[in-house]
Amino acid sequence: MKIILTIFITFIFLFSCSDNGSITEQELSADFFSAPLSGEITISAYDSMLYRAFLEEAARTFEALHPALRVNIETFSAMPEVRRADQGNMQLMAIQAENDPASRSDYLSRVNTNIMSGRGADIYAMDILPLHKFTENNVFLNLEHLMEVDPSFNRGDYRENIIDSLYYKDGIWFLPLDYSFNYFAYDTTLFSEDIASNFGSDRQYSMDELLDIAIPLFDGTNKLFNLTDLGRGQSMWSFLLRSHFDSFVDLENSRANFSDGNFASLLNRVRSYGEMGIINRAVTGQQNAEAIMQQGIITATDRNFYKLNGHVNLLFQFTRGMGPIARLATTGSAPSIESDDQIAGIEALSNGIVPFSFNQAFAINSRGDNIAAAWAFLSFLLSREMQLSASMFNIGLGLPLHNEARYEKTELDMMSMLSFTGASSLNAQQRQALENYRAAVEMLSDSINGFVIQDISLNDMIREEVQQFINAARSAEEVARILQNRANLFLSE
Repeated sequence: MKIILTIFITFIFLFSCSDNGSITEQELSADFFSAPLSGEITISAYDSMLYRAFLEEAARTFEALHPALRVNIETFSAMPEVRRADQGNMQLMAIQAENDPASRSDYLSRVNTNIMSGRGADIYAMDILPLHKFTENNVFLNLEHLMEVDPSFNRGDYRENIIDSLYYKDGIWFLPLDYSFNYFAYDTTLFSEDIASNFGSDRQYSMDELLDIAIPLFDGTNKLFNLTDLGRGQSMWSFLLRSHFDSFVDLENSRANFSDGNFASLLNRVRSYGEMGIINRAVTGQQNAEAIMQQGIITATDRNFYKLNGHVNLLFQFTRGMGPIARLATTGSAPSIESDDQIAGIEALSNGIVPFSFNQAFAINSRGDNIAAAWAFLSFLLSREMQLSASMFNIGLGLPLHNEARYEKTELDMMSMLSFTGASSLNAQQRQALENYRAAVEMLSDSINGFVIQDISLNDMIREEVQQFINAARSAEEVARILQNRANLFLSE
């Protein structure tokens, strides 16, 4: 994995829109939605692995429906390295994407240059683009009015609370095709009935709230979470940082607040959890596969008070005891005993927001030459047909935003997991498990009410400086001071 210092770029737009990124009623004539589509549009994405196959499939299908239109696909990142190894009677596969801040910065610079020169793409994937910077400069089209007046678009076909959560600066600037969420499970053998009565699929908890409940119960025997402390990727540090991020960075108003003591305190707190044995300490060293495997063997017999799971784990929970299933190992968590786990609630941030994430989402360039075709193609990507595409979900495991597609995909997922049995349909027990899984997905999804605005360059900066703390090269206070200076400079550009 390459570790390269982030190259910061300045988003300086040499022109401004005459409006606020919205289409006027005059421009939305009857022909806007009904005229034959022609010419060409270009879709640009950084992430090749998640986007290319799906977009190419969608482009060819859409071109067949509109022969006078050409759809071009551009992706930038290198495809990840796939490694396979035999382990007993199992085959292990690891997909290692290159963590290359310089490559991401190059892409952002290219997008910025193309937009300034009038050669920008018609549609942009929202994989690494900074929403706050592009909305400031009216680069993206406000999609709210289009959704309201397009006779073929019905918001009721989709998860409306997720669409509502996209509002930012008086508009909706992109639309996701899918969504994901995290939820907490708890081990029923480690909590009293009185405490457990406060858990359930209709509840929301921040990680701090659950720690406050369980720390008084900790006796040194069982870990509180199935996470490591300060490791790369999905560690307790990464989730607590996300939970408190709005107290450190205000992207909308370009302000940083790393130096008031809270950031350093959070870093030191997470390290103390590892030192005290409340959670496992991360294996350090690059690609230390043997140590990581050994840790997995040790933790497989552990019990955790809580587990932080992605929504895909829900299906595993509801199919326990149904014989051999195809089990996908999710990243970021150590294996441990889960036979007594139940749902504690969906993950919330420290400010009470219940966020979602996405695998694929798109925005339209407000200065594009073929906005009608761009909107038609984005609407097509949101259709039931495309949301059930195998290409869309061959890597990503998000839930379709489209309600019917999501309902159908849950059964497809279960059939895929039961593929080892050779069954061609679900029996009564499996059908009931499917209905229970669907009900849990929808109940947990009902709580989603927000979206976390990110800036990949700032995230890279934080990750780089925190690594100095992990390596014991700097104290938490030194890291916070340096981050404050670097963030101030970055946000002022």
